Amino acid sequence: MLQRKQGLKRAGIVPLGVCTSLMISCTVLANEAAPIQLPSIQVDGVQSSGDDTDYRAGYSSTADKTETPYLQQSQTVDTVTPQQLKDQAPQTLEDVIKFMPGVVVSNNFGGTQDSFIKRGFGNSDDGGVLRDGVRMPIGRNFQRVTTERVEMLKGPASLLYGMQEPGGVINVITKKPQYQWNSALGGTLSDQGGGDGWFDVTGPLGETGFAFRLIGQNRDENYWRNFGQNTSKLVAPSLSYESDDLSFLAAYEYNDYSNTLDRGAVFYNGHHVGSRDKRLDEKWTRAQGQRQSFNTTTEYRLAPDSRVRLTTGWVYDHYNDYQADPSEYRPATGELTRRFRRNVGANRENAYLSLDWIGNKTWYGIDHDLVTGVDYETRREANGDFLQSRNVGGFYPANPQYGLLPATGTVNPSNTNGKSHIKGQSLYVKDTIHLGEKWILAPGLRYQHYSIDAGAGLDFKQTTDEGESKLLPFLGLVYQMRDDLSVYANYSQSFAPNEMESGTTFEGTYKSETGRQYEVGLKYDNGDWTSQLALYDILKKNVQQNTGELDEFGNMVQRLAGEVQSRGLEWSMTGRLNAQWSVIGNYAYTDARIKKDTEQTEGNRLFNVARHVGGAYLTYEVPADIFAGRLRLGSGARYVGKRAGDISNSFELPDYTTLDAFASWNSSHLLGKETSLQLNASNLTDRSYFVASGGNTRRVSWGEGRTLRLSAQVSF
Repeated sequence: MLQRKQGLKRAGIVPLGVCTSLMISCTVLANEAAPIQLPSIQVDGVQSSGDDTDYRAGYSSTADKTETPYLQQSQTVDTVTPQQLKDQAPQTLEDVIKFMPGVVVSNNFGGTQDSFIKRGFGNSDDGGVLRDGVRMPIGRNFQRVTTERVEMLKGPASLLYGMQEPGGVINVITKKPQYQWNSALGGTLSDQGGGDGWFDVTGPLGETGFAFRLIGQNRDENYWRNFGQNTSKLVAPSLSYESDDLSFLAAYEYNDYSNTLDRGAVFYNGHHVGSRDKRLDEKWTRAQGQRQSFNTTTEYRLAPDSRVRLTTGWVYDHYNDYQADPSEYRPATGELTRRFRRNVGANRENAYLSLDWIGNKTWYGIDHDLVTGVDYETRREANGDFLQSRNVGGFYPANPQYGLLPATGTVNPSNTNGKSHIKGQSLYVKDTIHLGEKWILAPGLRYQHYSIDAGAGLDFKQTTDEGESKLLPFLGLVYQMRDDLSVYANYSQSFAPNEMESGTTFEGTYKSETGRQYEVGLKYDNGDWTSQLALYDILKKNVQQNTGELDEFGNMVQRLAGEVQSRGLEWSMTGRLNAQWSVIGNYAYTDARIKKDTEQTEGNRLFNVARHVGGAYLTYEVPADIFAGRLRLGSGARYVGKRAGDISNSFELPDYTTLDAFASWNSSHLLGKETSLQLNASNLTDRSYFVASGGNTRRVSWGEGRTLRLSAQVSF
């Protein structure tokens, strides 16, 4: 029997005044409802996800802008819980998605950008990474010390998140101020050299209804190959307010970063040249900048079943880089020519505003969970001079000698002064209708308008001046067969502008990208663990592709493929098997191919898309105290199948399996409230593998070698 949500419970909310009296934070931030920090209880037959020591997520908020029970979701949502983040200690978003089905890494610009393929589609600049529901610019968008959990909505997310790829969005949900005092100090040491130190302080400001949080981190860690260094200085203050009818949250983050830019390997005749241990770059290669973000959320309760939410978001990133770019490999001599390239200065700025009305109504005996709103979004990118040198030889990957390529160059006239401005305005509505005791119907509609203005050149030339409007329908259906089992289906569409990337030229005519998905699936939730099985079919038109060729200025040539299709199956299982054992398991089959294009590429596989990806992670908590503390042990393996390396399928990246492990010890008897020690090992067997291709044989990224990190934390 379907346990229908009633009144406020139907939206996964409790009155704000109750939150205050319980000294917890119920603030909802930026297009997603924050997890209600309640004890583990039964809510209308579904166990709350308030237990942070679990891999199971009983609720998620990304698909509906309100917390929705797992079995009542009409789409596929995967969640990386706080406990999973704590156990696996990911350093980047690439580490976070290791045990998400159907997600692999794409061209990550030498390890400096988040770039993911979801259900066959995605790239570094697709806007598919969100922080608290707000679209982030390209770059690294995950900070372990500020992240509460990560949710991924699979399939087209344009209904609520606008201009998006049809594969899905990854939403990084940050930590919020708490109404109980807590402070923590921690640090990590890496076997590569260096590490990080951080602090986290949160608590109420008297009896005023205000609470604050302040997080800071300093990182200085050696890169895992023969040279390089990753550094960052981060500070993230936030302030929240709670009363019976009003809640407010403001969060700021500043990050001064410098990351190693590693072009990876060069392939020839299907094999890499040189070794994994010795880079093909120079010691000055890096990507550096300063990123700032500021988000606010204001929510006012009009009535017990009605509220309005105003969300604002702003992100600004001043960025520049230094590249040692491989140009040509000469097999007869074993020589590799390279060139110096540099973005002297790029300013990336995103701004977002949305106003939502969220209501829970009963009309003619039928319950409705409604979300309707308007949003406005603007994205700007302005690049300064782009420097480039001539090709320089004398470098041999088999026996590299560094220092032969000077970090100087002249202005590339076609890449310099690149500018892009995208604006979008939308209206949207989604109604979750509870029909009787077993059925849920979820129709939705979005009106999306966008305009794009882009160009480049020392003598500035406009390359794109387009605009378009479109209606994007959505339809979801859920049938709850039992208290622990439901079947769901959905139809959704996506819509996004095609934008020429920096360092590329465009071949052919411009059209916006459109996509649609059909999906059916099963969900199971017994209160201890969840499982889901999904089948989907995505068709995307006007797909921007790298040809693998360079123009006369050395820029990557791109064009549109007529139609690209991705069909697949995904299965996952997460949660507790019993009091001691927890498990994560998943498998994804993805068949992504070019359906309509030129004769040379039609029928080819999309590059970087693995047909088979799977993983399993098992954690054991020792029941007896070990040195007056609690011991947890865990290990997991991930398999990624073979992938095409370019659009022509001229070479292939081999399959690989990596093994990770951790051991943690926590005690409340040593220092402060709790003291913890943890050792994490990534790629424990030191497997050599390639994580992704840049679309050609000269840019193939190595996967990280074996790395050990020892961390300690004290809570007060």
